[in-house]
Amino acid sequence: MRITFFGSGEFALPSLSLLQEKGYIIAAVVTAPAQPQGRGKKITPTPVAVAAKKLGLEILAPANPNAQEFINRLKQYSFDCGVVVDYGYILKEQLLKIPRYGFINLHPSLLPQFRGPAPIPRQIMAGCTQTGVTVFALDSGVDTGDILNQITIAIEPDETAGELSARLAGLGAELLHATLVQIETGSVIRQPQNPALASKAPKLTKADRPISWEKPALEVHNRIRALSPEPGATTSFRGRQIIILGSRVINRHNDAQPGTIITDLPGLVVATGQGLLEILQIKPAGARLLSGRDFRNGYRPQPGERMGDNR
Repeated sequence: MRITFFGSGEFALPSLSLLQEKGYIIAAVVTAPAQPQGRGKKITPTPVAVAAKKLGLEILAPANPNAQEFINRLKQYSFDCGVVVDYGYILKEQLLKIPRYGFINLHPSLLPQFRGPAPIPRQIMAGCTQTGVTVFALDSGVDTGDILNQITIAIEPDETAGELSARLAGLGAELLHATLVQIETGSVIRQPQNPALASKAPKLTKADRPISWEKPALEVHNRIRALSPEPGATTSFRGRQIIILGSRVINRHNDAQPGTIITDLPGLVVATGQGLLEILQIKPAGARLLSGRDFRNGYRPQPGERMGDNR
């Protein structure tokens, strides 16, 4: 089968690699344009563009994939199916009609739950204990097309968004391959999504990052792991912003005010609105990543000092 691959982020890399390994003819790889990155604002290609170059594949990076000029160009590639993984653009009907098998998309949730651009962190933040990957047929809506295949897995209690993303990316690549085989042999089964079961996974914003220590320990823990490794949950200590990237819940009662550092316990332990939380990875602004123990040994918090207290 001849395909065109649409992808930009790291989540798409296992799929691109596996599909080429399985012998699919990849007519072209469509990715987002290179963007300024880092403090130096160096123009940097997407992870998919870097991988595609190494694989010797033709790369297209349109600013607008729905522009008529690009659509006309894409038609010249005469591909059978479009495969979309972590691309970052909504594709419109005129583009979706080009290949005879249409377009399929790999999504890291059990659709119709968690439609949108940030399904993995939103699921962890919501305290979900299971998730999965879905391959569905793209239509003009946002993650609304017929489901072609799904796999369900458990979310581990301390698993971060980065760790879960890596697992789902690998599983999703295998599911994409299986789906393409079914499409080519005519054995794929389409199942319409039930809109009554739909939920949204909106893009993360700055408002999602601050920790509310008044919340229960499990809820704070879920926020921290949902935002790890990027962009990181934030709080403050002695007036300085810090980023917390790792934690674990301690099932022990404590009457201290939320945010208080519990100095009579080993490690960096903080009281919450319900229960205690041990901080395992922490990064003060402008400093390197530290373990919770190293932070405590270096900053030596005093009894009664609190996280989130800017005084």
